[in-house]
Amino acid sequence: MSSQSQFTRTLVAMAAALVMSTVAVGAAVGPAQAVAAHPVSNMISANFNA
Repeated sequence: MSSQSQFTRTLVAMAAALVMSTVAVGAAVGPAQAVAAHPVSNMISANFNA
């Protein structure tokens, strides 16, 4: 195996790991942001309705 193909495989593996970690963080943070946004919107609408 040539060193260039090993380098290419390493780059591809690093890129794949970066994409997967980005997706995992987005999946973990997304619902938390949605849950955190609802009490604020409910509080604002309650103030307008009062």
